[in-house]
Amino acid sequence: MSDQLSPLARFENIVLATDGTDISTGAVRVALNMASQCGSQLTVMHMAPTYPGYAMFNPSAVDEAEQAGQDVLKQVEAQAGTACVNCAPVLRYGDEPVREIAAQAEESQADLVIMGRRGVHWLERLMLGEAAARVVGHVHCSVLVVPKDSGIWERGILVAVDGSRHADAAAVAAGMLAKHCGLPLTVLAVCASDDLKCDMVKPLADRVRDLLRHEGVPADSAVVEGKVADAIVQAARDNDCDLIVVGSHGRTGLDRILMGSVSQQVVIQAQCPVMVVKAG
Repeated sequence: MSDQLSPLARFENIVLATDGTDISTGAVRVALNMASQCGSQLTVMHMAPTYPGYAMFNPSAVDEAEQAGQDVLKQVEAQAGTACVNCAPVLRYGDEPVREIAAQAEESQADLVIMGRRGVHWLERLMLGEAAARVVGHVHCSVLVVPKDSGIWERGILVAVDGSRHADAAAVAAGMLAKHCGLPLTVLAVCASDDLKCDMVKPLADRVRDLLRHEGVPADSAVVEGKVADAIVQAARDNDCDLIVVGSHGRTGLDRILMGSVSQQVVIQAQCPVMVVKAG
């Protein structure tokens, strides 16, 4: 991990992907708040479906989808104006939302993509969690997944570390957010193997904690035992944290389909926003 925290400009370009339903309510709320606090440029995108043969068999539906998309964007743009956020609405046309989100993130040179998740029924959580996993696997930048009833974090932040550069990148982002928001940060290491003692993984958390404290971040470390994803989600509850930050292993192999079973399960299970950070 770098011996200095990244500047706040890390999130200077944010892409908010919204479908206009209640699934995106929390994502819109958090995106506007983050953009306002960070002085970010916010790109708000919505996809109008254009499936093969769609216009030929139902031409009016194309116009209706376009108008509905414009209405969604205007609504968010109005909210951005009220929040004094610089907002650029973009209506994209396509048949694959994940591909369009990734393309928009690339075009906007985004530092962060924000998207929603319903988070009530387990099947909805699973399906939308897998959709989020696909987005994380395809975009070049970090992704923040926000349950529909969530808001900006106000109590505490938890970051999971394992000694990898991906976890170090997550710690840098978590430390930056904690310092900017004036929130306590819990650095968590999980002892997941019966053959591994907790005192063997404790130095991983302590190292990150000490580096963050050196940068003025109010950080503490913790070590727990159990299945990694379950332990991360439970630790966030136990420490009253309303943002979880985890690392992603990039864009190769299975990560292009699923962002890694741990990160995917955290996104699916958590009742608070989850930021999946890409290492540079």
